[in-house]
Amino acid sequence: MVKAVIFDLDGTLIDTIEELSNASNYALTHLGFPTWEISDYRGFVGNGITRLLLRSLPEDAKDKIDEARAFFNEYYSAHVLDNTPAYDGIPELISELKRRGIGVAVNTNKAQPFASAIIDKVFPDTFAEVIGDEGGWPRKPEPDAALHLAEVLGAKPDECVFVGDSAVDLHTAKNAGMISAVCTWGFVRRDILEEAGCEILIDKPEELIRIIEES
Repeated sequence: MVKAVIFDLDGTLIDTIEELSNASNYALTHLGFPTWEISDYRGFVGNGITRLLLRSLPEDAKDKIDEARAFFNEYYSAHVLDNTPAYDGIPELISELKRRGIGVAVNTNKAQPFASAIIDKVFPDTFAEVIGDEGGWPRKPEPDAALHLAEVLGAKPDECVFVGDSAVDLHTAKNAGMISAVCTWGFVRRDILEEAGCEILIDKPEELIRIIEES
């Protein structure tokens, strides 16, 4: 019986690709490097800001990561709440989970201050806890934060579903001993998710209810 659902944030609950792209391109422009299209950034996200920027920097400029991150944070801090819509069906899904008495929390590799700011705006007073990068826990796919959230929600690992949009989330769930459900509406294409070994794929938020009922 599923007692808790732990969600990834970017690409799962909310669509942040535009602002992540804008902030990254702002950093690249200030450093005098070529920028990327939004479609390119869909393949860069998933492992936190540092990995995002390392993937976007030219191969011979990885040593500029600290400067790039400073410029990224400058832009993102000012625009983090500009364009952070919840995906269609997500608010309704969360309401249904809570109606059923299923606890909900968030585990993301987005920096903690940004993650908390977005959650407070888009989903106020909704999640039991939000854990992001630099919040004192190892980053996904390490399972520590997910296991802590399971305890907070009063559930054993095998009573939790971990929902994300990437292989990072799949591996987090496996490392934590949780059920993995990977959504296809996020940043990663379905064929890539299938190649990564994602077995439970959901195309619409409401499909998670079926996964829960069958688990």
